[in-house]
Amino acid sequence: MGVTAFIRNLPYKLKITMSMIKLNLFNRISSKSMLSEHGPTLSMTTYGVRFQTAHLSLEAIARGHIRPSRAVLFVDDRSLFDHPTKGLQRLLRRGLEIKLVENFGPHTKYYPFLELVENFDRPHATGDDDHIYPKWWLKKLSQSIENSPDQLHAYRAHRIRLNEEGTEALPYLEWAPGITTHPSNLNFYTSSMGEIYGPNFLKIAKKRGREFLECCPKNDDLWLTSLAIEHEVPIAVVDGVNRTFPAIPASQQLTLETSNVFGGYNDVQIKATFTEDIVKKLRELEHSAGFR
Repeated sequence: MGVTAFIRNLPYKLKITMSMIKLNLFNRISSKSMLSEHGPTLSMTTYGVRFQTAHLSLEAIARGHIRPSRAVLFVDDRSLFDHPTKGLQRLLRRGLEIKLVENFGPHTKYYPFLELVENFDRPHATGDDDHIYPKWWLKKLSQSIENSPDQLHAYRAHRIRLNEEGTEALPYLEWAPGITTHPSNLNFYTSSMGEIYGPNFLKIAKKRGREFLECCPKNDDLWLTSLAIEHEVPIAVVDGVNRTFPAIPASQQLTLETSNVFGGYNDVQIKATFTEDIVKKLRELEHSAGFR
């Protein structure tokens, strides 16, 4: 990074650093429960170096205008499960649950919850362990699904694009920004910024079980988007704005982006997941929306 770029990015980096300092301080001194009776449920996963800072993402949610009614952190590493960080230990005393589960890759953030819960009586939100979410993060998700319970709501999405013949999806890197003006099954949500699912959709995903292991083991967004298309559950972008929330710097050392996006593995999984019926529905949606 050049000197000019460093100076230009300095205010942003300082802002993130200050946010992390504040969250660490709140984590040390707060005794307030991170749960509330009427909130949605919440789950996420963590692994590797991200385990050391996962408490910051959770603390940001715990300080929100709306708090979850249940918060579960899934880990697939026995050594991490047996030795939670001090930050996570403090959150455990305030209502967090940490559960040791099978490794489902990125699906670990949500799938063990589907097996854990028998009946879904409220919406369920998921987030990533490497972002600092604003206080209104869970509130806006909750309000969105309360107003439109038959939709899937996310903070960020891309628009799926098919090739000229309409026979298969274009490469992922050629997709367009998500449709923000209205809910659409052409939207492919990106879950790192956060999303929320209604009880009916959770039942659909639970019923399909571990089928994702056959077609998209490394892409949870793809699997859940495909289910939304199949069952005509449109995907809405919260407030009609594609958002990106600040990332926790050290946590970005481990990511699926290299292999999935730039390594082309997304395209392999998309081809395996988007059945002929799904492609047909996407083609009809593109036609009705004036994209072909």
